Amino acid sequence: MQQFLLIALVILGGASYWLYTENQTLKENNLKLEVAIQQQEEAMAAIRESYELQGQSLLTLQSRNAQIETEMNSYLDIFKRHNLDKLAQAKPGLITTRVNKGTKQVFETIENDSKELENLNTN
Repeated sequence: MQQFLLIALVILGGASYWLYTENQTLKENNLKLEVAIQQQEEAMAAIRESYELQGQSLLTLQSRNAQIETEMNSYLDIFKRHNLDKLAQAKPGLITTRVNKGTKQVFETIENDSKELENLNTN
């Protein structure tokens, strides 16, 4: 009878030790999972912020595009209303200076836009 009781105590002790180590392992795994969840939540918040920033940038670009299209249409309207060939033959000095000035402004704008794009790419 004593041997049976001793064996039962050894088995119960071993089972208790095994349950204790399993419990410790589960606690460690739970902590690791909590850290992983926190990291995932932070990553999702960063993604949401980036998405909102992209949306705002897209709206800004669309607004700027609408402004550019309006400006372009006003310039095209000028060309529709005037016969530049006839005007250039009648007043060549007037047309030459205006065309050269406009061309210079266009090239400067293209150059400035190119510099801005280059700065964005390097940053």
